[in-house]
Amino acid sequence: MIIKKESGKLLLKLLEAKKLAVADLNNEAVEELNLSGLVRFSTPAEIELTYGGEGIANILKDINFDELKDGFRVISSEIISMIEMAILNKDKTTSITNDVLAQRGFAKDGVITDNAKKVFDIYMATEPELVIDAQMANYIRKSPMGPTEAHHLPVEGNKKDLLEAMRLITYSIPVGEYVTFTGLGQAVKETLNYAGFVEEGSVLDISILEALAKVADGEEVDVETLILLEELGYIADVDTLTEGGYKALEVYRIMHDKTDKAVKTFAIEKEEVQALKTIAKLSEEGIETTFEEIKKELVDKKIKEFKKLIDKYGKRLNEMPKVKAKVAQEFADMKDHIKWFDNNFNLRDYLYSLEAFGLISEGESNGKSVYFVTDNGKKVIADQADERSIHSWSVKTLSLSNKFFSSPNRKWVEEARRERILSVYEATKSGLLYEELAECEKLPFISKYEAEIFKSIPSSGMSCEELLSGKDEEEKTHIMEAIDKLEAKGYVEHLADGHIIETEAGKLMDDALSGVPSGFGEPVNPTFYRVIKAIAEVGSLYVKEKKVRIQPKNIKKAQKLSGLSAEKFNKAIIAAKEAKYLGNNSVNESGLKLLEAVEALNK
Repeated sequence: MIIKKESGKLLLKLLEAKKLAVADLNNEAVEELNLSGLVRFSTPAEIELTYGGEGIANILKDINFDELKDGFRVISSEIISMIEMAILNKDKTTSITNDVLAQRGFAKDGVITDNAKKVFDIYMATEPELVIDAQMANYIRKSPMGPTEAHHLPVEGNKKDLLEAMRLITYSIPVGEYVTFTGLGQAVKETLNYAGFVEEGSVLDISILEALAKVADGEEVDVETLILLEELGYIADVDTLTEGGYKALEVYRIMHDKTDKAVKTFAIEKEEVQALKTIAKLSEEGIETTFEEIKKELVDKKIKEFKKLIDKYGKRLNEMPKVKAKVAQEFADMKDHIKWFDNNFNLRDYLYSLEAFGLISEGESNGKSVYFVTDNGKKVIADQADERSIHSWSVKTLSLSNKFFSSPNRKWVEEARRERILSVYEATKSGLLYEELAECEKLPFISKYEAEIFKSIPSSGMSCEELLSGKDEEEKTHIMEAIDKLEAKGYVEHLADGHIIETEAGKLMDDALSGVPSGFGEPVNPTFYRVIKAIAEVGSLYVKEKKVRIQPKNIKKAQKLSGLSAEKFNKAIIAAKEAKYLGNNSVNESGLKLLEAVEALNK
């Protein structure tokens, strides 16, 4: 949906006149409103308001459009996105969105107005058009996928506005500096890479998609339509779908299924990359990849790394980032480097995190617990020659555009470029890798510190401003790193306007963690999960008691099912009992809730 100065004035004229002859109107404004689903042609020569168009016109009737600058975007993709984010957080705006919404009469005193909510309701209820002719198809093909600066879209009349009207592209909040193709837009763009190579006429629209769906379903289609579909490259040999045809069916599916999937993302710290590489190195050298061997190798690596830093900066450690300077200074002051490593790095958490994202797996060798690099772990190692952190909000810049409709954030785009997962125009090879990994199945892991932050976020959500209020810069950094990891693991969503909300899996996990004693270490980790899941699968569910009971003789069967060594399995059972997930030979209600949360996480 896109309403600028001229199209806004036209809406108000139609509200008064009911019908207007198109010959006397601004053609671009008519096109934008028609594709937005706000006006329709009552006859080939006249237009009238749709139900949604009348609703929008009534909301905007108090605006003096003559006072606005030419091209001013009254309602657009970024405005809709900001309203939606406020709705998700009890109608509250943030410092990022408030002024832009207030300027349009959509926010007052830190909350969105009733008119803003009406605009969003109309937007959700309105069906935009999909009308792509040969010229528009060529425009889409040469437009960058994004996210990219808005000025990188080719300037050809009002074509970019028509793409936005059809909901094929969306702009970043708050003022549209960046643009990206939406999930629907990406599907259309992919389709046009395989089909629709004609010089004139319609290339992709609802009637073409409906006819193609009939062919796919084996229904009867008239000869003229079959000839058209074949000329456009959607079918071959009368009734066989081409690659372009299958891509077009995905467009049709997205248009009919408007349910947004949860945003999946991914994160990895530099130290986790180093731990991953250490496991691979030890394995190649034939050394058992036990925790002790990994730690020994990683300690040596970090000592060498910080010795180089000390040699480089000398007494100028304060020129380094504050957190790193503090670790470097402690390294310079301490003789016991093992203790220094333990004070500043948490190998156990690194391993849990790597396992949670499916980059390593824990198993047994000669009765010992060892770690193996998975195929996905090998892909990360191949990408990480420079050993850099990848943040959730960077990956989300790419994966967010896979939703039916959502807008990115300028800072996320900039971070994605710094981390080299986004080029000037679209995702890099590295970015595509992490976007792919974001969709992979995850195991649960929340560190002790992350659990503290997670518990501080109410189920109704809160803004980053509220969460960080009163904290010093170092603590703010730690908090945002925790939010980044919680989002990558699937428990919260950090919205582009600065709000933080719990996901469906997060709400279930919050409930599961409610019974864990305060101050407990890692309240949930892959080892706990594997043990609880194995016991639940071997045991019998008692519905009234809300627990699974297991006969003692089946414990060994559960241990084998978990894939853990006997020692690790037995230690995990003791810890899981302390965390209240397990009772004596049973999985408690909290344990069952944990399993439910993980199921939702990977839905």
